Amino acid sequence: MIVDIHAHIGHHPLMDFKQTPEEILSAMDRFGIDVTFVMPFPSMKIQTVNDAVAEAVKNNPGRLVGFACIDPMADGAPDEIERIVGLGLKGVMLDPEFHRVFGRDAPHPKVEELMVPCMDQGLPVLFNTPNIETADHASFIVGGISEPYYKSLDQLAFKFPDVRLVVNPHWHRIRDLMKEHSNIFVDTGGRNGIGSGVRLAQDASPTRVCFGSESPQNHPGLGIKNVRTIKVSQVYKDLVLGRNAERIFRDLL
Repeated sequence: MIVDIHAHIGHHPLMDFKQTPEEILSAMDRFGIDVTFVMPFPSMKIQTVNDAVAEAVKNNPGRLVGFACIDPMADGAPDEIERIVGLGLKGVMLDPEFHRVFGRDAPHPKVEELMVPCMDQGLPVLFNTPNIETADHASFIVGGISEPYYKSLDQLAFKFPDVRLVVNPHWHRIRDLMKEHSNIFVDTGGRNGIGSGVRLAQDASPTRVCFGSESPQNHPGLGIKNVRTIKVSQVYKDLVLGRNAERIFRDLL
């Protein structure tokens, strides 16, 4: 089984990225992807984009697994968690940059509060981010963003060990975080994420890295090809492409 744990539907509000469920399904058929986790792009129109994901999942049971976009800063965020569970969505996507959820030394208190219903409902939380190291280099004048990301994830993982937290392989000090917290997982999304993710699987934690294309930013077919052609043992490739996701997210499939 091949599982893609990170793909978007809709239109990005700030960038020229867009994708329909039909385009995702076409790529799945062409490249042998059995299941794709779909989520909206970050948005201020939370209910609208979440409803679109729920409709796509409803129309394609067994093939698409839906994640909701949540704005932790919104007063109704806990209520939206309850609503999306009723719609059949099975995970949460947070976008730290779009909704500004991390402070200098810790996540915003509302982010921590949001972890409670995610824990109660068994919802994994995927953080949709740019390549943090690249972004940090670009913003070094104002102190960068890397260290707050490390501290925030470290705190969330420690306080909520039963919540599965998913980040890309460029998260600051990701190897240290994975050693410290068994509830931190990696998807291969982000620019050049495939190589970094597979190296993490080979060198750091072979059982906690999953294939995520982050399409349409990256093409799922090319991502699968890259995993298959990287010079590592076949067992690691199989784990990344599907076996890890089958085990980690068994309750979602």
